[in-house]
Amino acid sequence: MPAVGFDKLAIDRDLLLGLPFKEGAGLITHDRAKPHHLLTQNVPGGGSFAWGNVISGCPYLQFIPIGGGATDGVYLDCPAADSVDMNFTSEDYSIGGWINWGIGTSQSEIIIGRYRTEVDGWDIYLNGVSNTLSHRHHHSSLGAGNLKSECFSAGWIPGTWDFFGVSRSGLYPVHYRNGLPLVMDYGGLTMLDPDTANRDVVMGARAVSLDANWYYDYMWNIRVWGRCLSDEEWKFLYDRERHWFGV
Repeated sequence: MPAVGFDKLAIDRDLLLGLPFKEGAGLITHDRAKPHHLLTQNVPGGGSFAWGNVISGCPYLQFIPIGGGATDGVYLDCPAADSVDMNFTSEDYSIGGWINWGIGTSQSEIIIGRYRTEVDGWDIYLNGVSNTLSHRHHHSSLGAGNLKSECFSAGWIPGTWDFFGVSRSGLYPVHYRNGLPLVMDYGGLTMLDPDTANRDVVMGARAVSLDANWYYDYMWNIRVWGRCLSDEEWKFLYDRERHWFGV
């Protein structure tokens, strides 16, 4: 039986970004989704990146900050002009991948975003004090007192490999850990549409200033879809990939 092409698999429908970090060297990270975005490694100071493999052979990219200062971390960047397909506003989308994060001097650690805080766009970040995964929409067009919406899920423990997922459709996004939906906290509000954002996609740092909220440690196969993945799809992905991490 002939092999099924990557873009013919149902799970890869509307996949906009897929970063398996297979390069093993160099400064460019290649997207294996059909848009083929290129993300560049940026090292503004004393931090560094490291390519590696878990014991099973699965590759990863490690983000290695040396502190929480303005030039102490590292990040990946895709220019705004090359990432218009991830300028989400009212449409459905999903974001997910494998993370094994650490706690550094920067207590909130950005995974990925295309945003400016309380202005426009969206972002996903981890909080090392509360061990939560937060998801924000920014919408300055709605006026003072309503500049952003935020929801979060709890129980994200540093130092372990977990498969995170975020499915957004309408006002109540759902988070997933290791293929299962989580109890969500919406703060008594709803996740309103983000304003359109002409911004770079940034992984591992605060998107506009690029000087804080550094991500610590490992990522593998961070993905973005232009649709809302179902419970069954998140469970399928976790079951398909969990053997790489012994979970």
